[in-house]
Amino acid sequence: MKVLFIRFSSIGDIVLTFPVVTAFKEKYPDAHVSFLSKKTFIELLSAHKDIDKSQAFEDSILDTRKWIRDQKFDVIIDLHKNIRSISVSALNAKKIVRFNKLNFRKKVLTSFKIDLLPNRHIVDRYFEATKGLGLKQQTKRTVFNIPSNSEIDINLVFGKQHDKFISIALGAKFNTKKIPLPLLEEIVEGVNVPIALLGDHNDAETGEYLQDKFEHKVISNCAGKYSILQSASIIKQSEKLITGDTGLMHIASFFDLEIISIWGNTTPKFGMYPYREMTNMNDVIIEKNGLSCRPCSKIGYDKCPKGHFKCMAHEPGEIRKAIG
Repeated sequence: MKVLFIRFSSIGDIVLTFPVVTAFKEKYPDAHVSFLSKKTFIELLSAHKDIDKSQAFEDSILDTRKWIRDQKFDVIIDLHKNIRSISVSALNAKKIVRFNKLNFRKKVLTSFKIDLLPNRHIVDRYFEATKGLGLKQQTKRTVFNIPSNSEIDINLVFGKQHDKFISIALGAKFNTKKIPLPLLEEIVEGVNVPIALLGDHNDAETGEYLQDKFEHKVISNCAGKYSILQSASIIKQSEKLITGDTGLMHIASFFDLEIISIWGNTTPKFGMYPYREMTNMNDVIIEKNGLSCRPCSKIGYDKCPKGHFKCMAHEPGEIRKAIG
C-alpha cells in the first residue's frame, strides 16, 4: 500500500499529524508512507521514523498534481484541506480522506464569541477523520526522533555543566502569540535556574537584550543559531519550557518535561493546546478568560487590533507560581 499524508504548514500543525502517521504504520506495517509539505518544513519530517519519503510542495499545483498521479497512491490523507491540498489530490488516489478544519465554527467564535467548537484536541479530530481506515489511537507517546546530526551537547551550548535548566520560546509566527518583552523580563527575573532562549533569527535581538540584562541567568541565547530540530534537542534536555502558542510548544509535548503555555489572542478552545498521549499533570495553561475581544483570530496578527494587547497582560506572579 502507498499512502500520502498532506499537511503544508506550519510547525505545530505538522508535528500534530505524527500520532496519525504512527497509527497508520502500526495498522499497515508494510505501507510506504509519503508526506507532502512546504519545502521549509521538510527537515522537520525527518523526526518521524515512519515517513519513508518527504516531498516538498513548491507552489506549483500542476507539477505537484502530476507527481501525485505518477506515484499511484492507494490512499491520500489530507489533513490540511484547503484549496491547494484539494487541487493537488482530487481524483488522484483510490481513497481520499480529508480533515474538517471547522473554520466556520472558528470564525463564529472569533467574530461573535459563540463557541460551537467540540471540546476535543485537533489530534483527536485527526483520528476521527481517519476512523474509516481502522486506525487505533495509541496511549503511548509517539517518538519524536531527533537525527544524530541535530543532537546538541548542552554542555557545549552553556559552556559548562548544568544539571537543570529551563527553555523559553521567544518567538511565534504572529506577534499577538508572542510573549511580550516586558513580560519576558518579569519571567526571567523570577527564574532561579539557568535559562536557554529559543527562537529563529527574528528573535535574536530580543534574546541578546535579555542575555545582556540577565547575564547570570540567561546562560545561552540560542535564537537564530540552531535549526528547528536542534532547538528540539535543547528542549528535550530542559526541565521546563515556557512558551506562547507556538510550534515549539507542540514539539515539547513529545518529551518528558513540563510545559507552561502562555496564551494571547488565540485560545486552547481551538484544540491546539499541548497534546499529551501520556498526560503530564504538571503542564500549566495560562490565559486571560473573560475578555470580550478574545479570541480575535484563529492564527494571529502583527499587532493587537484593539491596540491594548490585554490578552497578554498576565500577572507575573501567576507565571512564577507555575514555574515553581
